[in-house]
Amino acid sequence: MRATFFALFLTLNACAGPIETRVDSIGQAMDRPISFVANPETLGPSANAQSLVSAALVEKGFAATDLAQLSLHVTLSDRPADLSLHSGKATLATASGKKLCAKREYRLGVILTKIANGVAHYQASAAEFHCKQSLEQALPFLVTAALKDIAAPRGRYVVKRPR
Repeated sequence: MRATFFALFLTLNACAGPIETRVDSIGQAMDRPISFVANPETLGPSANAQSLVSAALVEKGFAATDLAQLSLHVTLSDRPADLSLHSGKATLATASGKKLCAKREYRLGVILTKIANGVAHYQASAAEFHCKQSLEQALPFLVTAALKDIAAPRGRYVVKRPR
């Protein structure tokens, strides 16, 4: 009886804490927003993510124009949370440590490259593990987190928000 109660308690509380958004950003500090053009070949759910990122950049003062200084590329992934991703010896994404709860990991990638020379100006990813929330529900939070420090990239950090 106690074991059943304890297992039920763990299951109910496994997702009770705040949502942790893992952010990783690199790039050049920007003293002012500049112009960008979105990749016209983006399709599917990534196209929706690109629209949200574009709108957030415009809200931050960037100009969306065909004669831009930067090219915007957005990636979006949805994977089982119990899988890790590796490329050679590098770990790209680790599995969730919450075995009782997290079922999916959603990850948004944002890359702004200089059109003149192809050099990455800003790169960021924002990722969250979820048990109940859909990708569509999590996406606005991922966009906000990925662009949070676009003026001065901070590297790896975690942002917490209530469920």
